[in-house]
Amino acid sequence: MINKTSLKFIAVFVAIVAISLISLYILQTYFSPERQAARRLAELERLYAEDTYGGQTPEETLQLFIDALKAGDIELASRYFLPEDREEINGDLVAARQAGQLEDVISRVMALKSHGIKDDSVIFTSVGEDNIVEFQATLGKNQGGVWKFIDL
Repeated sequence: MINKTSLKFIAVFVAIVAISLISLYILQTYFSPERQAARRLAELERLYAEDTYGGQTPEETLQLFIDALKAGDIELASRYFLPEDREEINGDLVAARQAGQLEDVISRVMALKSHGIKDDSVIFTSVGEDNIVEFQATLGKNQGGVWKFIDL
């Protein structure tokens, strides 16, 4: 025969198991790698859609970047890169400035020459005396139609 205390114990046990299973389901669903990737993708799409920094041509973006560096505005210079790369580029440019190498970066970027547009991207390179590529940058057009640095 089951008494009231046993019924209460069974009810509490069943409630704890049910709450645990529901919590586990919610955690797995909300924090799943697929869900996190979808949220990150949605955030990147939003950032790309709102991004207006860059020129109407790759050469214009290159010049805007150079002008920002010459003015010492590293924050602005980093905005000419893809949203997901800005933080790293900003850190690299700050480190270059602190090491006294920002003028070297500007000189290298100013020496870049375009190799023509192909599929909404452009590769700029500078070639040394031995005809070996010393420095390279890739720019691409974003959804808003402005050109951004993809790689430097």
